[in-house]
Amino acid sequence: MRYAPDLSRISEAVAESFGVRQVYGEPIERDGVLVIPAARVWSGAGAGGGGGTEPGAVVEPAVGDGADAKAKAKVKTKAGGEPETPAEGGGGGIGFGRRAEPAGAFVVDEHGARWVPALNVNRIVLGGQVAFVLAAAVLGWAVARRRRK
Repeated sequence: MRYAPDLSRISEAVAESFGVRQVYGEPIERDGVLVIPAARVWSGAGAGGGGGTEPGAVVEPAVGDGADAKAKAKVKTKAGGEPETPAEGGGGGIGFGRRAEPAGAFVVDEHGARWVPALNVNRIVLGGQVAFVLAAAVLGWAVARRRRK
């Protein structure tokens, strides 16, 4: 018995994952102000498959070509007439991943619509640390070079 994936479920899941609702959230209204959250979304997918042989697969193909060669091919069998070659199978799979982070929000009020970006404090802290390490490395290099002269 072979397994056949439910392609309709897979296609529905993929369509839902790539939909606009993944980028723009549900609008929120409070005190006459409409807020529409937005996110950056990255997606990726991969798939693989396999195959196999059925019991009694031809193990010694006949020399030649065409239907005659296939008919003359030998199938090794055990003493009871059972095929010597067992069935071998393969499999497959599908994988999907997604990453999302807040980007900001559109705010609509009596003054009009405006974009309010999300503040990523982690990125700011990391940038400061990288700048500090680079500045320390350059300063150390300059001091070492000055001492050699």
